[in-house]
Amino acid sequence: MTMWKRYFTFIKLVPGRVVTHRFGTIDFSSDSIPLETLKILYETNFPYLEITELGKTELYGGVSQEETPPSTFKPKKKRR
Repeated sequence: MTMWKRYFTFIKLVPGRVVTHRFGTIDFSSDSIPLETLKILYETNFPYLEITELGKTELYGGVSQEETPPSTFKPKKKRR
């Protein structure tokens, strides 16, 4: 297992058991949480995870989810 604490920081709470909507209870004091689980939680705006610089580089090629550029999609203007 990967030591997830190199890629994410647990914030706002003391590390311990937290009930998540998608994965049930996760013990954030453990070193053996699957990285894929944490990545999904982070991408769905889980409020207690913050990505580290190493996480940005290794998991997203240096760009975190918040820093991705906005979509370039522009809706067509309605004709009158």
